Amino acid sequence: MRTFIAVDLSDKIRTKIKELQKQFTNLDIDPRRLKLKFVNPWQAHQTVKFLGEVPEANIAEIKRALSGINLKAFEIALQDVGFFPESSPEKVRTIRVVWVGMAKGMEELMALQDDVDSRLIDLGFPREKKFSAHVTLCRVKLFSRAVSHAELTPILDKIANLRDVELGTMPVAELKLKKSTLTPKGPIYEDVYVKQLG
Repeated sequence: MRTFIAVDLSDKIRTKIKELQKQFTNLDIDPRRLKLKFVNPWQAHQTVKFLGEVPEANIAEIKRALSGINLKAFEIALQDVGFFPESSPEKVRTIRVVWVGMAKGMEELMALQDDVDSRLIDLGFPREKKFSAHVTLCRVKLFSRAVSHAELTPILDKIANLRDVELGTMPVAELKLKKSTLTPKGPIYEDVYVKQLG
């Protein structure tokens, strides 16, 4: 079973993500050279830890580990649009992911992620090397390694225009263990376990 642990976003935030994605739909880019693949806004989430393929027999012990989390609920605010791999705009050679960042709740989110890491390390899941609080808007598929800076400029300009965009705040009261089923139309997510916070 392909699994990950995440915080789901509110319907209000997801609606704003859908509106934000529309800003990227009519950019002057060559579809033979690169393509934007948008995340389904109704499945948008903040990943806390990706577990990968996990045998069904191990799911119960993951649930037990997550059930011991006793952190309080907190609030996050989504703001700013950026991209990975990070670079100054004039030095960009490639873009893999366009994302929305966190303006509030970062410390609490990192504490939650660290708690999850600590509880799962005994089950054989290594600690995250670097946790990044962000919600993916789209992935950028390049059809050539030699895509020029000029070809990326429409995406970079749009990101720069949306640098200070605010998507609002929402409470984080649940942590979810999710199953991900990959299909030709995109992944399907199902809640396997829900841990209430605080």
